[in-house]
Amino acid sequence: MRHLVSSLLLAFSAGCFAHRTSPVDSLPHVPVSAANVQSTLRPGDFLFRYADPSDPVDGQVINALIHGGQSVAQGTSDAINLTAQAVRDLFRVEEGRFARALASGNPNAVHMAIYLGDGRTAEAFGTGLDDAKVNTWSLFAPYRLRTTWRVLRHRDPQVASAVVAVARRWATGRMTYRVPMEVFVRDAAWGAGARTSALEFATSFEREGGPPSYGNMFCSQFAVAALQSAVAQRAIVSQGRALSPSAIDGLPAEARIDAVASPLRVYTEWSASGAFEQVGRIVIAP
Repeated sequence: MRHLVSSLLLAFSAGCFAHRTSPVDSLPHVPVSAANVQSTLRPGDFLFRYADPSDPVDGQVINALIHGGQSVAQGTSDAINLTAQAVRDLFRVEEGRFARALASGNPNAVHMAIYLGDGRTAEAFGTGLDDAKVNTWSLFAPYRLRTTWRVLRHRDPQVASAVVAVARRWATGRMTYRVPMEVFVRDAAWGAGARTSALEFATSFEREGGPPSYGNMFCSQFAVAALQSAVAQRAIVSQGRALSPSAIDGLPAEARIDAVASPLRVYTEWSASGAFEQVGRIVIAP
């Protein structure tokens, strides 16, 4: 485990954990505890893990790949090296793809969650191999103290409410955590694969445990899927229209992204869509 953490930290230090000064740094930076979370966050907020220089190293690593390296590596040095290389490749690609966004100050987010209310989140996460799955978690667990997150809030309260509804139904623990290998090799632009998955997410809005053909998801995949399902209910079903490939193709811009997108890309595209308000940054306090 020590070698794995060292390898991952080395890989991240060249890209994702680089701190950049930007106008975004003027956003509110609010300590959040159980005492004030109700007045700071709203159900349906999307939380993006932000690597701040003051964060503990352990917290950075745990929230960066969510034990995905352990799931792949199985403790062998060869697999650890492959995992570290995959991480380096990911951030090499992301740096090229989002160079302008990063230069302008968008954060190097590496994990994301959906806030449900009452200090609980829905996310693909784990504190170890035994509990890594799509489930509900406490925002104030000891391993999250002093971690820093950015908050995006959908401007349509009914979409936010639908996001919470679908996230609660899906985050039952049925789906396990998926190592996000797709983000290394697959473009997240809107295309045939994205349409097909978005349609399944939309038709699974009321299904307990999540879409039937998905036995696992990674963090941004789960969050994007929940948003697509929620937006489809708002933009298609509530208008009396049938869910279909053509209807899915008419989803608002923020929902037209492949669910395999990395958290970096999701944050960048959602920020640019105009559908979200940048609420600010929160620090989890005791």
